[in-house]
Amino acid sequence: MPAGESCRTSFPFAACALCAAALSVASAADGGAAQTALARIHAKAEADVETAYWARGAIVDKRPFSAQSADLSADLAPFGYVGGYAWSVSSMSRSGQSAARRNAYNEVDYGVYCGYALEFAEGWTLDSTIAKKWVTLPGYRPHAHTISEWNFSQALRNPFVTPYYLLRRAVDGQEWCYWDVGLERGWTLTDRLTLTARVFGELGDARHFRAQYGANPNAADGAYSHGLMALNLLLRLDYAVTDNLSVFAFVHQFDVVASDARDALDASSAPESVKDLTIGGVGLTLKF
Repeated sequence: MPAGESCRTSFPFAACALCAAALSVASAADGGAAQTALARIHAKAEADVETAYWARGAIVDKRPFSAQSADLSADLAPFGYVGGYAWSVSSMSRSGQSAARRNAYNEVDYGVYCGYALEFAEGWTLDSTIAKKWVTLPGYRPHAHTISEWNFSQALRNPFVTPYYLLRRAVDGQEWCYWDVGLERGWTLTDRLTLTARVFGELGDARHFRAQYGANPNAADGAYSHGLMALNLLLRLDYAVTDNLSVFAFVHQFDVVASDARDALDASSAPESVKDLTIGGVGLTLKF
C-alpha cells in the first residue's frame, strides 16, 4: 500500500483506538483515576472559511475556500505529549483559477507529533515539537505522489512576546527546506474576548523558491538563492461562546518580498500568481 494511502486509512482508526483506549482505562479505574486519565486526553476541531489559500510563502488558490481540522493529543507528563491530526481544504468557487483546481478536498494532510514543554522559570516555557507530516493533493495534483515532511518547531512562551520558529523539511515527493520565523502576542480584552497578533517571515532554500514560484526569470538556469521569501502580519479575534466552543475572525496581510520571486510571479499567467494579498476569514473552534 502506498505511504499516503496507508496514512489515509490508518490515521482515523488510530485516533479511534486512542479514544477507545482512554475510555477503557477510565471505565476500569476508580472515579478519581478515571478523571485523571480523561484529563490527559485533549481533542480539538476547527472549521473556517477564508478568502484565499496561502501556504509556504505563496498564494496557492485565490478563490474562497473552507478548511477543517481535527487534533487528538495525550498529555504524558512528566514525559511530554503525543498526538495526531488531520486537515483538509476545499475550494468554494469554480471560477478564476487554473484548470488543475477542483472544488472538494483539494488537499488532505495528516500528521503525528510528540513534544515537550520545559518550564525553566515562572511563566517561561520552552515548547519543542517534532512531527511527521503527509501532504496529499487529490484535487490540485491527483496523480502526484504524497509529499512527506519532517517538521520541527520551538516557541519560548512567556508573559511578554513569544518568539518561535518552524522548520519544514520535505523528504519524499519533493525536497526542500522552509522556515517560518516570527513573534506572537496575545491580549485578554474581556473574560470571553482575546486578540492575538503575529508577525512572521517565511524563508526557503533554492529548491523551495522554485517549487513555489517557478523558474527564476533573472537567472539563466532558473535557479534562486536561499533567503527570505515573504513577510506576514496576522490579527485574530477569538470569542468564547462556552467553555468548549469559540468563534473567531482574522485578517492576514501577505507580501512576497524576494525580488526574483516577484518577477517570477509577474511573468506567470496563472491566476493564483499573486505577490501581495489581504486575506480574511471566520470560523469556529470546538475543544475538550
